[in-house]
Amino acid sequence: MTHILAFFRFTLLIFLFLITSILVVCSRLFGREAAHAAMRFGVFCMGKTLGLSYDIIGNRQKYRQLILVNHPSYIDIMFINLIKHPTSLIAASNFKNWPFIGWFGRALEVIWIERHNRRAGVEVLREAESRFRKNMCIMTSPEGRTSGTHDIYPVKPGLFQLAIGSNVPITFMCFKYMNKMVPYYHSLKSGFVKHFLKHFWNVLRQPVIKTEITFSKPQFFNSVDEAIEAFYSFNKQHLNDFLFFKVPVDEEFLGEALTRLDPNILSFEVENKEELLS
Repeated sequence: MTHILAFFRFTLLIFLFLITSILVVCSRLFGREAAHAAMRFGVFCMGKTLGLSYDIIGNRQKYRQLILVNHPSYIDIMFINLIKHPTSLIAASNFKNWPFIGWFGRALEVIWIERHNRRAGVEVLREAESRFRKNMCIMTSPEGRTSGTHDIYPVKPGLFQLAIGSNVPITFMCFKYMNKMVPYYHSLKSGFVKHFLKHFWNVLRQPVIKTEITFSKPQFFNSVDEAIEAFYSFNKQHLNDFLFFKVPVDEEFLGEALTRLDPNILSFEVENKEELLS
């Protein structure tokens, strides 16, 4: 019975995604506000189809801000519809030229990043600054990738610094998934697509995906260290009963934190912790 549910959802999600992509691209002719509204409606419909059920804690503000999230799953992106102000994401450039996905991203002014390129960070910050000048929000994870659990990994300081320098408030958004099937660690290495689809099929079979989403108040910080510590404290407070390691995961335990995952949820073969961390 669950396979029938998964097939129905998969078919409807493809249809909704194609329609949403077209609507977003067409709506862009009327401005980013219209494109964002079309995206929010489409993603809302896709979330309902997927079985997302969530409780929201805290208030959402409709103005320019940097929204920093924890990143246990790829499904996190399905909650961008909760952001009322035009918002840009940071996504892997691997998807930039895909039909529909790439068009969707361009219409929403997604910032594309070349993963594993050490110089890519500078270009991302330049693009992010341009989004702030356009009075847009940016929603991203300072951890840089999905974690596969609710544990929090060390963050990258660049966006914190940019927000402080641009006088943009920072809002924290915390995802807590009650269903253990949802968190997912992925790599874009060989075998990812096949593995992702297998995992996604299992997620589609879940009757309901209950989630608790907590928003902090938008805050201005005086230093990067202060902002980073606030990010850690916020997530530690709201994920306390779901955490296995301290926040953030100590560098000496990063490999253990990842290898603690069931090997079946890894999208590539790994021989050692160093390879996994790469």
